[in-house]
Amino acid sequence: MRVSRAAVPHAFTFASLFCGMGAIALAMEGHVGYAGALILVGYVLDALDGEAARRLAVTSEFGLYLDSLSDVVIFGAAVAVLVRGHLHGAALDGAWAWPFGLAYVGAGVYRLARFNLLAHDGKDRETIGLTISTSGALVTLSVLTDRVYQGGLFPDWAFAVILSAGAILMTSRVRFPELRVVLFNRWLNLALLGAAVTVSLFFSVQLVGLTLAAGYITFGLIRAGIRFL
Repeated sequence: MRVSRAAVPHAFTFASLFCGMGAIALAMEGHVGYAGALILVGYVLDALDGEAARRLAVTSEFGLYLDSLSDVVIFGAAVAVLVRGHLHGAALDGAWAWPFGLAYVGAGVYRLARFNLLAHDGKDRETIGLTISTSGALVTLSVLTDRVYQGGLFPDWAFAVILSAGAILMTSRVRFPELRVVLFNRWLNLALLGAAVTVSLFFSVQLVGLTLAAGYITFGLIRAGIRFL
C-alpha cells in the first residue's frame, strides 16, 4: 500500500519533468508561448507533488532528490532556453543571453543542492533563498507578458537583469515565506483572487500573474530588510 501511495507524488514529479522537456522542444522550434504555458503547468504540478507526498505521508529522500532533478530541467534549463527563444531575432540574435542563462541555471543547481542538505521535517514555514520554481515562474511570466503587448513591454536587456536577479535571490540567504503557507490562508486567497479577477478585466492575465509573483518576492525582501534593521 505504501508503494502505491508513493507513486502518486512521483507521477506529479515526472509529469512536471515531461512539461519541462516539452517546453525545451517547443521553445527551440519557436513556439515560445506554448513553451511558457507548459512551464507554468509544470509549476502547478511541482507544487502538487510535494503536497501529495505530505498528505499521503510518503515524503522521502528519494522523492526529494527526484523533485530536485526535475526542477533543474523545467525551472532551470527550460527557462533559459525559453528566454533565448523569446529573444531570437534581437540584437546579436539573442546570443548575448546565454551567459546570463547559464549563470541562472548554475544558481538554481546551487540552491537545490543547499536545500537538499538542510534538515526537513515537513513543517518548514520559510525557505532560505528564493525557490527555483518561483524564480522560474517569474522569468516565464516576464516572457509571456512581454509577448502579449505589441512592441514588447520590456527592452531586451531587461531579461539579463531578470535572470541575474533570479540567480542572486536563489543563492541568497534571504528567507521567503513558504508559498503553501501563504496559499493556505483562506482570507488572503480570497482577497488575492478577487484582486486578480478585477485587474484581469483591465490588463492581461499574464501581467496579473507577473505582478503577483513580483509582489511575493518584494514582500519577502521588505520583510528581510525589516528583520535586518
